[in-house]
Amino acid sequence: MELTWNSRYNTGIQIIDEQHQELFATVDKLRGSVQAGGDRDAIEGLLATLVHHSERHFATEESFMARYGYPDLPQHMAEHASMLTSLHELLGKFRESHHALALMVPTFMEGWLKHHISDGDFGFVTFLKSRDLA
Repeated sequence: MELTWNSRYNTGIQIIDEQHQELFATVDKLRGSVQAGGDRDAIEGLLATLVHHSERHFATEESFMARYGYPDLPQHMAEHASMLTSLHELLGKFRESHHALALMVPTFMEGWLKHHISDGDFGFVTFLKSRDLA
């Protein structure tokens, strides 16, 4: 099953949308590599890329939210921190016992991305629009 970007996830903030699309593409590459029985090093590289892209994306979002005084920033930051902890743990566990764990990561990320964009990020977009900032 392919994980593809859908326009319903557009926030209207170009850099955020581009980073979301990048995350979707990385998760899809990871899923494809795992399903194809890809090389362990390649899969580990994709997992590390996913961690890196997530860290950069979360920092971008938090910067926007702080700049505009988003009141739910602490909760959003806590969600990001929890997700990063999970990703770092998954990467560490993959390095110990790689294949079975790798199968779970794309499914986990797909659900998390869809939920986080729909429930978390759109709250910030609504906040910006209510103040004519987006």
